[in-house]
Amino acid sequence: MKTKRTFYSARIALVISLFLQACTGSGNSSKQDSLSSQSVEEYSTESIYQTSAKWDNQEGDTLQLSQLSGKIPVVSMVFTRCTFSCPKTVADLKAIEDKLPPDKKDKVVFVLISFDSDRDHTKELKAFSKQMQLSKNWMVLHGNPDDVRELSMLLDVKYKKQPNGDFTHSPGITVLDTKGVVASQSEGLGKDPSDMVKVIQSL
Repeated sequence: MKTKRTFYSARIALVISLFLQACTGSGNSSKQDSLSSQSVEEYSTESIYQTSAKWDNQEGDTLQLSQLSGKIPVVSMVFTRCTFSCPKTVADLKAIEDKLPPDKKDKVVFVLISFDSDRDHTKELKAFSKQMQLSKNWMVLHGNPDDVRELSMLLDVKYKKQPNGDFTHSPGITVLDTKGVVASQSEGLGKDPSDMVKVIQSL
């Protein structure tokens, strides 16, 4: 476990370092550089909240993942035109939601990040939320391709865009602790939610 966590920490630090170097070299404003620096200093090297990426949700609001600090995010990457694995992933997340103890329900937020930067904008995200009957503690996010790629690397999610605009990808669920550090990950579909619920209960 220690070796895996050390490797994960090193991967987070490397990915963040590369993206921050890219931002610095691109001549962005000092305000953005300052924001990036604050993110790195505020969170540990294992925290996904180091990223300064901005995301749009299904309500049209813009946010950073660090705004979820203090919550327990349960995260998956999907795209709204997916007809097989993504609805099954949502069902798996709902199975976790259904088993949450009452004292954790308000602290957990379910986060779906779309691979499809070109097509999954606010209108599509909102329609997907309605179609999947997602409750108020769910958010579906759109980001630019670079930020999607960065997050997929941090979560160790593999994906590839197809000629028709759809995506092949590895399904999975990640639980973050209240500081944005990976607490548990589950790969595949149809897994028993009990293990994830136990992790959430411990946070």
